[in-house]
Amino acid sequence: MLFLMISCGNPKLEIENSPELPEKVYSGPLLNGDTLLSYVRTQLDFGPRNPGSKGHSACKDFLLSYFSSRADSSFLQTFKTTVYGKTYEMANIIAAYSPEKKERILLCAHWDTRPFADEDKDASNRTTPILGANDGASGVAVLMGIAETLSKNKPDIGIDIILFDGEDIGLSGDQDGFFQGSRYAAKHYPIHKPKYGILLDLVGDKDAEFRFEPISQQAHSVLVDKIWSIAKKQQSPFFLHEVGNAVSDDHVMLNEHGIRTINIIDVNLVGNISTDPRRRYWHTADDNLSNISGTTMSNVGNILLDFLFTSSDSVY
Repeated sequence: MLFLMISCGNPKLEIENSPELPEKVYSGPLLNGDTLLSYVRTQLDFGPRNPGSKGHSACKDFLLSYFSSRADSSFLQTFKTTVYGKTYEMANIIAAYSPEKKERILLCAHWDTRPFADEDKDASNRTTPILGANDGASGVAVLMGIAETLSKNKPDIGIDIILFDGEDIGLSGDQDGFFQGSRYAAKHYPIHKPKYGILLDLVGDKDAEFRFEPISQQAHSVLVDKIWSIAKKQQSPFFLHEVGNAVSDDHVMLNEHGIRTINIIDVNLVGNISTDPRRRYWHTADDNLSNISGTTMSNVGNILLDFLFTSSDSVY
């Protein structure tokens, strides 16, 4: 920046450089991969968590209890929805930190699992509910870890964690059947509307590849760039600086209602387009613990913690 300095004696031009603010560095506790893996295992122990199942009911109670002991406020956002002629009682699980603050951000994932493994190679499995180790449980596990950290130390901004129900209940190709919980929350946001959101989905694979997701870039390119720059700073092997396929997910519902939301998602798992045969387990019976890595999940969570405590108040 140039400042023109004029004295009564000899006028002169002095060039001064504006001081640069030091970059904030996150020095708080880091998430432990083994702990996050245990959170996935606990969810899987309930069995499939598709709406209407025993596992769904039991896991809901567990998750509400977990967040209730770690958040300033936690509650269920219950609603009924009819999908393909059947009415379900669903619940978004919500945890709020500093709920009195009007300036807030949203962290979210879906906690339900798919009621049928319709992408399975074995036709006999295609009507069987999936365990959803990656498709559901991994994102929830990362947010559980973040919740534990926030229970001890909070950034200056308000934070909402929402676990959406009914994300995966739709039939393939029918977008109207999916994203029931995020549709409802977007229309009936239960706290002060956040300035932006970050969705986690399919974040636990051993060889995860998190590419730029085009809908996310369109919604909030600055936020995408900031998260990936932190990942680069941390030398993450999982965040790739290349564009992947666009995917329909809960973030679409939020964006349609004015909550700019990006998606951290392993896009090549969707549609089973990965070149690695092991990674073709999306919407199949093979979405189990054998594919999940605590290292991947802790890396995602620690990048988010770095962002929350160093940059979340500077992104709009």
